Order: sequence, then C-alpha cells, then structure tokens
Amino acid sequence: MINWHKLRDTSGTLILLSLASEMGMSLDDCLAGTQIVSDELENPLSSIFVWQELAVLRNIQAFRGNEEQLGLMVSRRCTASGLGVFGQALATSETLKQAWELMERFQLLGLGFSRFEFCADDKQLSLTIHDFEMPSDCQRFCEERGLGACLCLFSDLVGHPLLAKSVSMRLPAPSDQNAYHDFFGVEVQFNAPETSIVFDRAIENSPLPNANRKLQLASIRYCNEAIESQIFSTTFESRVTAILEAQNLSSNLEDAAQLLSISSRQLRRHLAKESTSFREILLNLKFARARARLNSGVSVNKLAQELGYASQASFSRAFKKHTGKPPSFSR
Repeated sequence: MINWHKLRDTSGTLILLSLASEMGMSLDDCLAGTQIVSDELENPLSSIFVWQELAVLRNIQAFRGNEEQLGLMVSRRCTASGLGVFGQALATSETLKQAWELMERFQLLGLGFSRFEFCADDKQLSLTIHDFEMPSDCQRFCEERGLGACLCLFSDLVGHPLLAKSVSMRLPAPSDQNAYHDFFGVEVQFNAPETSIVFDRAIENSPLPNANRKLQLASIRYCNEAIESQIFSTTFESRVTAILEAQNLSSNLEDAAQLLSISSRQLRRHLAKESTSFREILLNLKFARARARLNSGVSVNKLAQELGYASQASFSRAFKKHTGKPPSFSR
C-alpha cells in the first residue's frame, strides 16, 4: 500500500515545478494546498511528504487541462544529476546492472509513487510498475513517468540513447499515440495486462563512464541514512490531508478515522487540539484546487458544477468566505 505520509526527497517536485514554470504556471498556484514552503525546496537535506508531491501534480494537471504526455515531459528531465545524491550513487556505479540494483534497493528515494521491480531472463531485462493503488486521476502520469524515466535515466547513465524492445501500459490508448511511439521508439501496447518496458539483456553489462567506487560508497551511505530517517507525520492534520489527497478529496471523516485506526470522535479531538477540523482541511484543499482550475481558464459556472454546488452564486459566496476574495479575482 502506498504510504502517502511518508517522507521523500524533493527532486521529483523540483522537476515538476520547473516544467510548470515553463508552461506559465506560477509557483503559488503549483504549491496551492500543499503546505510546502518554497524556500525549503532547494535545501539538499529537505524532504516532503508523498501526498504533497501528489498535490503539486494535481495542481499542474488542473492548470494544463490534459493529463496525457505530462509524464513523458517530466521523463525527459530525469537525469542522474537531477536526482541528487541518489543519482550520484547510480552514476558512479560500475555497470548499468549495478545501477538498477540500487534503483530497486532505494525505491523510496526515486521518482516513482508506486512499487516497481526489475526482472531478467536469458535475453531481456524488464521493468514492471505496480500502480494498481495509484489514484485513477494520476495513473497515466505514474505509468508515463515510470517507463519514460527508466529509458531516459538509463540512457543518461550509459552516455548514449538506449532502445526499448517493447513498451506496454495498462491504461487506454491516448488521443495521440504517435507521440508515445516517437518517445519510446516502438509501438506502445495500451490496455495491456501490466505496465512495463523491456530492453535487451546485454545492456546490463554496459560500463558507466563516471564509475567511482569511493564516491559511490559515500553516496550509498547517505542514501541509507535518508531511508532510516523517513518517518510518519506527527500531526493528524497532515495525515488527514494525505488521506484526502490520495482519495482525490472523496473521503469523509469516518473513512479517514478508519484508515487511521481510531474512532471519528478521537479524530475530531486530535484535530481540535491542532486548531483545525476535518471540514476545514477539506475546504482548504478544495479551494486550493479551485484556484488552480480558475487560473487554467475553467469558468466559474463549470467549476461550481464540478464541486457540487447548487449554483454559481453559492459557489462564489463559499469561495469568497474561505479565500477572502471572489473567484473572478483569483485568476
């Protein structure tokens, strides 16, 4: 099960923010509702919760208005240097096989939300992504980034483009399949039983140009310490936020309490001690997303319908009460 309130490196979020900036999206809109302090993102020792990166992704998807190819766009930026010390551990490996073994070992430090595994037989090496627990609105991104990042990162590590033998995705075919063929260099099989990318087995023996045993050992030591430091959130507000983000804001108080293995009364009491409530957390997330949707050009009337309000006027009143200004001034 994906642990949405587990700590993770900020590398993936920084890549998302860089891409969003080029799309014309402001940093404030990217981070709306995430509780991320922007000044801390560049700190090499900083970390965020998994749900926070998911929230950034959803804000960008809402702004862009199209989930297709976003994962591929991010994948093109997936290089060893962009993954910090973890990327350094990969780049200083002796062979590609040693690098992908480290990728499996330190999955929690990588870009993916979902668990993945490498399998090898006499002729081929495959990466399979187990994304069944990923929220449906983010599954395409998860599959695209997982497969695309593997291809781009492997190519970056060996110093030249690699070719995939086959690529499959569990999701339906997108509107533009040619873009996926151009990216992977092969026809992508959609509606497949699993999400995977397959290479010729011979690539695992490829020597890496930046191999450095001493530097790699130091990097691995750092990665081990980073894994050991990953802890659960100490606040119930963050835990509830993580649950709501993972469930695409569809959980209620009782559902959240059950997932936290406490009663709804206990959850109310814990949140009250933190000067908040389940309703307040839910509204914060809803209106943060609403602001991002408004900035992407969605009309107030359509957004009111999407959020279940009886009329545009009732949505506008609620929006102004919560944010301090009407939706027409939030673009």
